[in-house]
Amino acid sequence: MTLFETITAALTTNPYLAGGVGTLAFGAAMYLLRAVPAAILDLAERTIWTKVFVESQSNEYRDVDAYIEGRRLDFFSRAVEMKDGTLKTGFGSGWGTYGGTLFKYSKSKSTQQIAPFETITLSFLTRDRGIVERFMRDSRPEEHRNSIYVSMYAAGGQAGGLRRRKRGLDTVFVDSAVKQRLVERISWFLGAEEWHSARGIPWKIGIVLYGPPGTGKTSLIHALASDFGFDIKYIKSLHGLGTAFLTGTRNDLFVIEDIDTISGALSRDGARDREIGDDGAGPMRASPLHEILNSMDGMQTPDGLKFIVTTNHLARLDPAIVRPGRIDEVIEIGPLSLESARAMFKAFYGRDGITGYAPRTGAELQRLFSTMTAEAAEAELARLARSTAG
Repeated sequence: MTLFETITAALTTNPYLAGGVGTLAFGAAMYLLRAVPAAILDLAERTIWTKVFVESQSNEYRDVDAYIEGRRLDFFSRAVEMKDGTLKTGFGSGWGTYGGTLFKYSKSKSTQQIAPFETITLSFLTRDRGIVERFMRDSRPEEHRNSIYVSMYAAGGQAGGLRRRKRGLDTVFVDSAVKQRLVERISWFLGAEEWHSARGIPWKIGIVLYGPPGTGKTSLIHALASDFGFDIKYIKSLHGLGTAFLTGTRNDLFVIEDIDTISGALSRDGARDREIGDDGAGPMRASPLHEILNSMDGMQTPDGLKFIVTTNHLARLDPAIVRPGRIDEVIEIGPLSLESARAMFKAFYGRDGITGYAPRTGAELQRLFSTMTAEAAEAELARLARSTAG
């Protein structure tokens, strides 16, 4: 008799052992019976359905939320909520159809963060991943296709947002050499991921625009975002800058305006307390400079990061902020040249003009051209040029 036969005989002839083995076998069989359907369902979930997650921090969340509402199967999806003055899809799960394809959705909210965080999970009954791209494209309303989305980020995280109509670069009166330099630099960056990777250089770009107030820095950023199809993530507070950067996608452009004044003076040790008024965040310490520097160029800087910083006073910035490697372009936006002023004059009045001229900001010229006739504006500019020369 073999060893295996001896053990088997002992188990079957001993009533206590036989009972235990029988119970164990029965339990194992029941476990397998339960596990097999679960494994089959899991396999089906991963192979038959195409899934996408849309988070409330993304620019597409509101559009997707509204788009689902018109495609729900009400019999299976009764939950709704009031948002922005209209009924929207409520929290929970349900079913809908898109282009003849069945989809299921789940909408949930997490309150563990400082700001409520919502997620919509969509699962389409198809292996065609292209349906996700079509759904996301179709979810954007027609009136939104000529706009960009501006998300606000304060000390506590995302703080709402709004849509801005796209603006062409030809409507921004900044010297053409500046516009050309920015367009060429950003265009090159977008196609240079492999170039950076091959050289071990972080794939990110930081730009500083500086110059006196009214020279068109904000308008230029708006037009660049429109031209490249970027959405803007606008930083209202430097607290949590690194966290905000991590929410970015390749379609996002981060903007930090007046960095020398935002959240007070930058501090290397964060030793001074200050009140954060417009954020409603309460007392906080001034942002330690190292936190800002590491966010712009450090271990927590994500690939593909794009940010533009503006300031009226470049000399007030710590040299570490604008050093090469952290900032790739430092560009002055000054008063308009005669050529640019004449282009702006023609855009307002429909004819050539301006003979006497001393450099003025775009904001100054806009005020003149919006309130005076062409003749009066030319005369005023000539007078200002004479007084400047004298």
